[in-house]
Amino acid sequence: MIKVDIYEDDQGKIREYRVSGHADSNPEGFDEVCAMVSLTTQVPVLGMEQVLSRTLDYSVDEEDGLLCVRLVDAPDDKTEVLLRTMVLGLKGIQKAYSDYLAIEEHRR
Repeated sequence: MIKVDIYEDDQGKIREYRVSGHADSNPEGFDEVCAMVSLTTQVPVLGMEQVLSRTLDYSVDEEDGLLCVRLVDAPDDKTEVLLRTMVLGLKGIQKAYSDYLAIEEHRR
């Protein structure tokens, strides 16, 4: 199962998210759930770095299915739009594939 942990600051803005695990939804071939979650969680990294020029601290371990992303600077309205859209996409995937994806939102 893939687990996504989303961490909000005390004002409810997303500061960090972590993706771990593998869906193993199709052991004989292409795993569409993994592909959907990977795309949905990696596109915001591109947007924040290359379009918004934000500094991120992130790491990827494909073998272990791990992606950790943290905003170095305080979140703003633009990063929040990207990240809230990501969460909406993940919840849509979870609705269709609840056996393979768990999402937890945390407030720090």
